[in-house]
Amino acid sequence: MLLFTGLFGCLMLLSMESRRRMIAVLLIGCIAILGVSPPPAQAQVGCLPCIIQTVLTTISQTLGKWLNLINGAVSDIRKLYEQTIWPVSVINQIKGQIQSIIVQYRGAIQSIMSINPHTATLPNAIALEAIIRNRGTGDINSVPRMYVGTFRPVPQAGSIAPQDRDMTDMDDALAQDNLMTLKGADQAQDLELQLADQIENLVGDPNINVSAPGTSSLITAAAVAGEIKSQAIMQKMLAAMMRQEAGRVAHDNAIRKRNAAIASQLQTNMTNVLQHR
Repeated sequence: MLLFTGLFGCLMLLSMESRRRMIAVLLIGCIAILGVSPPPAQAQVGCLPCIIQTVLTTISQTLGKWLNLINGAVSDIRKLYEQTIWPVSVINQIKGQIQSIIVQYRGAIQSIMSINPHTATLPNAIALEAIIRNRGTGDINSVPRMYVGTFRPVPQAGSIAPQDRDMTDMDDALAQDNLMTLKGADQAQDLELQLADQIENLVGDPNINVSAPGTSSLITAAAVAGEIKSQAIMQKMLAAMMRQEAGRVAHDNAIRKRNAAIASQLQTNMTNVLQHR
């Protein structure tokens, strides 16, 4: 039927001579399509309130029961964690102990670190003491100048024995190196103390819950990282102390070697004198 209608419409279009014929062809085609097309299916519409009530009953009796069971299981798991695995009462007790320790020792530690034992009285010595105890590295390049101003420069050649001049220069170099290392270590120590204070503030603050179960590992990692940095600073200071000790041993041995050389030269001179007699 559709094929016949299409062919009939095409023939009419081929033979039409006016706009009226074209409109007539379009109307015929639409009527033919409507005539052969199947009628739309009529949906069965029931009682809408009844359908809604059925859905609500299904949710409340079936899904609601399962939701209540799930909520009960979650509540039991929460009680297990809060009462057995991570007891809230024990955690609060530990936090209270941490707060008491912070209050008891932080002030004493800060007072020890802020002691100002400046005892020099002369201008050059006061300037050197101030620069080596200011716990900063911004003026580290001024240490050699302040050191020379306090302990005087190395004597000029000819005014002192070459061996003594070399030892004096080396001793001054080791002393200045260690003083500059000490300034850097003091600044690093202050940064480590600031990190320790931040960790203590996070753990000991009762108004925030950063020390709840699950976050203690993060705080522990930060503390371990700070401890590693502190150990590195300590190792650097031990290395500086060993260098200073090695320099002292070398200085003492140099004196012994020089005394041995002088004794040998004296023995040679005495032998020559006695031979001339």
